Amino acid sequence: MKSHYPDIVKGNEAAIENDLKRFNPDERIIYGAYGFPDYANNAVPIETMSSGYYCKDSKFYRDKNLLYIMNCLIDYLYSAQREDYTVDTKISDYKTGPVLLSNFLVRGYRIMKKYAKTEEEIALRDRLKAYLVPVAKGVCNGGTITPNHRWMYSSSALMLYNEVKMECLKEISEAYLNEGVDIDEAGEYTERSPMYNRECNNAFIIIAEETKNDYYLESVRKNLELMLYYIEPDFTMFTQNSNRKDKQEGDVSATFYPDGYYHSYLHMSYLDKNPLFAGMADEIFNSIKKRTGRGPSVLWMYLLNPKLKEYEPKTVTRPASFNIFHKDIVRRKNEDFSVTLLTRSPNFLFVQKGNLRCFVRVCASFFAVAQLIPQKIEKTGDDTYRFTMTAEGKYHGPLPEKPNTVVWKEMDHSKRPVINRVQLTYHVTIALKDTGVCMDIKSEGMDQVPYKVEFCFTAPCTVKNKDKLYDCLPGEHMTFNEGDIDIEKDGNILTITNTHNSHIYHDIMRGSVPKSASSFTIYYTGFTHINEHIEILNQRRENA
Repeated sequence: MKSHYPDIVKGNEAAIENDLKRFNPDERIIYGAYGFPDYANNAVPIETMSSGYYCKDSKFYRDKNLLYIMNCLIDYLYSAQREDYTVDTKISDYKTGPVLLSNFLVRGYRIMKKYAKTEEEIALRDRLKAYLVPVAKGVCNGGTITPNHRWMYSSSALMLYNEVKMECLKEISEAYLNEGVDIDEAGEYTERSPMYNRECNNAFIIIAEETKNDYYLESVRKNLELMLYYIEPDFTMFTQNSNRKDKQEGDVSATFYPDGYYHSYLHMSYLDKNPLFAGMADEIFNSIKKRTGRGPSVLWMYLLNPKLKEYEPKTVTRPASFNIFHKDIVRRKNEDFSVTLLTRSPNFLFVQKGNLRCFVRVCASFFAVAQLIPQKIEKTGDDTYRFTMTAEGKYHGPLPEKPNTVVWKEMDHSKRPVINRVQLTYHVTIALKDTGVCMDIKSEGMDQVPYKVEFCFTAPCTVKNKDKLYDCLPGEHMTFNEGDIDIEKDGNILTITNTHNSHIYHDIMRGSVPKSASSFTIYYTGFTHINEHIEILNQRRENA
């Protein structure tokens, strides 16, 4: 966007400056954050430096030192390839095709192809073009690990194919694309990860561009529309339903910003003239600038498509309030207050007010199998949902016949009779309201079982109970026996009602997930049968 462009230039300059700090002039390579050179650390800067070098508005415009460094980086990249042209990322993967990095190299080359004029510039351009051949061979000799790798592979292979025309690239891309796009009706990819949804979207944008087939943009549109509803009140993204590392389960302090979505929202807003996507791109840009003082480092977009420098679209703000339910997640947001219901996780309820987060757990000390992990969300009415889970314990008697071994693991235990089979069933009903969340927890089956309800809050925070005020730090916990509690962080307040405390068997309860080290925890405790009504309110109660 026109208004973004000056700070996009600054973002690129900052990235180059960071690369220059890490460049070792004696060894002529860039060292990574972990104290060793890495293929990725030396591939990515070629895109960044070529963008700065050819941008007339950058302080690095035609800075010959960048030409020298980029030549050094190509030297290193040649040396870092194995005999079969695969590479090591060192922080994780070995003998991998350079698929995750070839996009940076191709974009760098395309910038040089578009703008190179001098003898030195043309020489570097041609050298980088020649290096794309071993890169392509490495891509053809590599494979995938995760679902999104297929699309990153396809996009990289197609970009390389359009420059070096190696048939194996086209064949491998077509083979992966023939598997079909793994996106559901709601717009969620297999990994259900905002981090890797982003990578899928960027890959499909490339695939559409390289093949001139807009079919692949439909998946991008669907996911970008869905991701609008994963934005939290503090402009982070909800990631706890992810199947990948961005889930960060149990870490209430973990944050994931939508920074990497700038490219896809801007690109799709430009193609579709979509004011909602343009508005989201603008929000992401403003968030980055507020936190860093500059824009995202995507200057390559503006060099390869100079029309973006004059693009100033109409923008529409994403919905401030919404309510969606698909598969195994409910997301409801009302201005600065959001609620999420989730399956497959002990953290089945999330509440957020501003930057104050809370997740809720329930567990009973019952054969070490009674941590509530719902497998299904049942919609029971308007904004009302129910979780049900049954835990079972049982004992066994002696084998009816003498076993042919005395080794326990080798015995056929299926022949043992079952004695004293017992069950504990949870019924959790949650009603979502503008004022907060109403949660009714009931149990049936085994009685006299110690249980806990666990509220984990972003820390540090303050807790007010009646007239007492407590400063609360990460890793700490408290219990209360009566009344309501106000939890406050940076002016954001959540109130939890009906505190109760019948025992202190909570943080080390057998069968429960470990206590959250990043949060301040409040425990409600008691004994089954459970029959509790608890509210989490997004404003201070008048009688508190």
